[in-house]
Amino acid sequence: MMGRRYFRSCAESSERITENDAIGGSKTLSCYVGIIVGPKLSMPRIAYAILSAFFLSAPLFASADVVRDIVFPVKDNFTYRDDFLEPRGGGTRKHQGNDIIAPKMTPLLAAVDGVVSFVAIPEAPWGYEIELQDDQGWRYDYLHVNNDNPGTDDGLGGPEHAYMPGVVRGARVSRGEPIGWVGDSGNAEETVSHLHFEIHDPNNQVVDPFPSLVAASGGKGVSANAPRTNVVEPTFEERKAQLRYIFSKELNMGNESSEVRQLQLILKSLGYFTYPSATAYFGPITRDALVNYQKKKRIPETGAVDLLTRRALNTDLGTWDPNDYIPFYNDAEKKALLIAQLRQQIAVLQERLKALQGY
Repeated sequence: MMGRRYFRSCAESSERITENDAIGGSKTLSCYVGIIVGPKLSMPRIAYAILSAFFLSAPLFASADVVRDIVFPVKDNFTYRDDFLEPRGGGTRKHQGNDIIAPKMTPLLAAVDGVVSFVAIPEAPWGYEIELQDDQGWRYDYLHVNNDNPGTDDGLGGPEHAYMPGVVRGARVSRGEPIGWVGDSGNAEETVSHLHFEIHDPNNQVVDPFPSLVAASGGKGVSANAPRTNVVEPTFEERKAQLRYIFSKELNMGNESSEVRQLQLILKSLGYFTYPSATAYFGPITRDALVNYQKKKRIPETGAVDLLTRRALNTDLGTWDPNDYIPFYNDAEKKALLIAQLRQQIAVLQERLKALQGY
């Protein structure tokens, strides 16, 4: 129980433009240590923790063909082929989805009834991304969503030309509902516009989407001559680690940093920050947007990124700060444990002295 609690908590008037130091990496090892050194430790629990860490960090593939009842995720004028597990990156990686080729700005459709579990804001190295989750826990990932202004290839379209209005984390969508547009964002800029589409089962195994896509399209668009993109996408775990931002600092009026910019981008994606661009300066507009967010979350309306606000933001982003946790033991419990350990060490030492010297 204690281990589980630890792991869960460890999930403007003249805006100025600047970039300060970026946030560094986090001490994720402390979470694994926290689980392993928890009370009532047993060898099966150690084995389970180690195996869980291994399997959750490696891409998993479902072995059998699965057909999910989905709506085809691209509206029309598409072509695709079976390129699941196709070698990429000179044979160093395997393609974990299917690339659906379609003209830029072709509408993307929700494959299922479900919840928007993630949207990439700002644009990630692999481009804009939408992740849906259905009521059974299956995930459907859309990568390389459009990043251009209509009729251009400028890469400056922003989230408003990637996602349909209202497509934010936590929003419910209906199957067949437009959620975004086909594009070539991220590392797909040098290839044909397309949707990289993935399916993951509730156990986080990557499932071949091709049978489900063929069933959804009735075979329409399938062609062995569909263009090859040869784009190397990171795994889901890599995408999560790289993009899902962790708020770990207190932010207040007058602060100016890259973390303030991230705050503005997140608040903008959620509909609270109305300034045209993220400036990285914490001014009155940012404060008012944050107060409205706090009001919606029913937490104290401080107008600052305090502990409760950081927790709410990280929850919305699907992340957590490993330094923000409830310890296993309070100070009195720690002292009692230390005394017990010392007594045990003294007893062992006394037994050894007795055996050696007849003490």
